[in-house]
Amino acid sequence: MFRRFLEERLRKGPLLKKLRDEVFKASTRIIDVAALDGVLQEDIKNSKSHVVIFSPFLSISRVKLFLSMKTLIDALKRGIKIVVVTRPAVKRWVSDPEEQRECIKLLSKSGIRVIEIDALHFKAIIIDDEIIYLGSINVLSIVPLEYYPPDYMVKFESEVLVEEIIENVLGREKYYKEVLK
Repeated sequence: MFRRFLEERLRKGPLLKKLRDEVFKASTRIIDVAALDGVLQEDIKNSKSHVVIFSPFLSISRVKLFLSMKTLIDALKRGIKIVVVTRPAVKRWVSDPEEQRECIKLLSKSGIRVIEIDALHFKAIIIDDEIIYLGSINVLSIVPLEYYPPDYMVKFESEVLVEEIIENVLGREKYYKEVLK
């Protein structure tokens, strides 16, 4: 019986691998700095519940651009909860506390909930607990230049992966009670 199981598994192995690869390809996308805004705006436009952005650093120009995006304004009007998790405006955690403080005020005035966490380094976006962007882009501090650094985000459409990140990186209780409250 065990032998039959192994033979069946060996026969199906390549097929299962190919299926897994196709699912991964269909649900994953690598996004560079230049493409991020367009892809993110589309996901915000289609959001149903919430958008959580983890961006340790904030810049005035980037925050103003973000707040001017029609899709963000429309999402807030639709009642979508937008949360930004960032570092506090303290010299120990950011290079320009005054700019960080001003950005936090602008976000808050716009109806966005801001959560400050010391030593935050995690860069991600979670949308409706179904989509997660992970990578090296500080979404609310990138500044358009002629040359973009080779930063990227990997977009995954996977409730299972989002759940794993929430559980093992952020902490389920902290995420649902503090971030999404």
